[in-house]
Amino acid sequence: MKEFFRLFSFRYLRVQRILTLMLIIVLSSTLFSITALSLLGFYRGFTVYLGESEDIVALYDRRSSTPFTGLVPLYLSEKVCLLDGVLASSPEVVAPCILDGEMVFLRGIVPEDFARLNDLIFVEGFMIGMDDLNSIVVGRNLAKRLGLDVNDSVIVLGVLSDQYLELHVRGIYVSNSFLDDEVLAPLYVGQWLRGSGYAHVTLIRFKVDPEIVGPIKIFEELAKESSQTTEDFGKKNVSSAIVPSIVSRFNIEDIGVLEVSRFMKVYMERYGLSREALLILSIIIFIFSSAGVALAFRTVIVQHFKEIEVLRSLGASLKAVKFDLLAKLLLPSLASSFTGFMLALMILKLVQEFGLIRILSYTISFYLDLTVIILNFLLSLSLLLLNILFVRLEQK
Repeated sequence: MKEFFRLFSFRYLRVQRILTLMLIIVLSSTLFSITALSLLGFYRGFTVYLGESEDIVALYDRRSSTPFTGLVPLYLSEKVCLLDGVLASSPEVVAPCILDGEMVFLRGIVPEDFARLNDLIFVEGFMIGMDDLNSIVVGRNLAKRLGLDVNDSVIVLGVLSDQYLELHVRGIYVSNSFLDDEVLAPLYVGQWLRGSGYAHVTLIRFKVDPEIVGPIKIFEELAKESSQTTEDFGKKNVSSAIVPSIVSRFNIEDIGVLEVSRFMKVYMERYGLSREALLILSIIIFIFSSAGVALAFRTVIVQHFKEIEVLRSLGASLKAVKFDLLAKLLLPSLASSFTGFMLALMILKLVQEFGLIRILSYTISFYLDLTVIILNFLLSLSLLLLNILFVRLEQK
């Protein structure tokens, strides 16, 4: 230990070469942080697409390859609402559309029902009503991107149907979610532009009391409903404020019921896009970029061979020299990692502010993630330790 303290007071590493090493670590850390935060922002944005609350349940089409293209019978909204513990329902139809030459998602809703499940803050104008068949409200991100204001008229063209409508912007809202990149319209408008007919919607969300009813109970009731005979279906008369309400047959195998917090994860994981997989991808990118760090570190050692040889000739052991290198380079390395992380945050903040990264017309938001911060420091520290452990400190 005394030998280490004597070495530590001897400053033989040149500042300019250490700064070069720090610059390369900053770049590697920045690349890793940007990759990890972008991928996790994408993952989180889609997994909380319909909310995170445990008391919201989604009824959806299990056959659909995406959450935007499925179809389920609309009348099931009223059917499930008859169960004890179901507090509210929101049938919704998602229609991909072209608006001012840009692809957007228009969501047909029942405004009063939708408001029970989502908190929207109107920065301009106000919410549509069910009878406002020529009106829409637009999320703030989309309105800003397309330059839309209240009372503007737009032509909306359905992608999945040969239909188009001229609609008027009645309000602009903020939800702090992907809904800020969507258009909300009365349910009928969404069904018309989706081309699905008036008997089906994309999904139905329910607000429930988890202590009374949950996804399993709802699925069991739907299984009983699907087992009814054709004659039984013909005799049913479902009364609803949503008109027309058409009772149609369905196969229970095609129906899924999940908490909304798990709903999007099912689709993401179907394509191998789990949170762990995205983190591993980011780590792989860091490992590839760390080749430059390893080369820079070895260059620093080579450039200081003469100083190291002097220390060895004065009796310093190989272990003491390596420990001294670790002590002298640890703080610069951690400072470089922190700088790289902060630089990544600044870059991503600018990207988010200008909406430069979008997936399926949705603007990706970035969030501070403790896992990324810890991994950033651990990877840099591991890289430093490995290089010091295996570096040769003798000339051949």
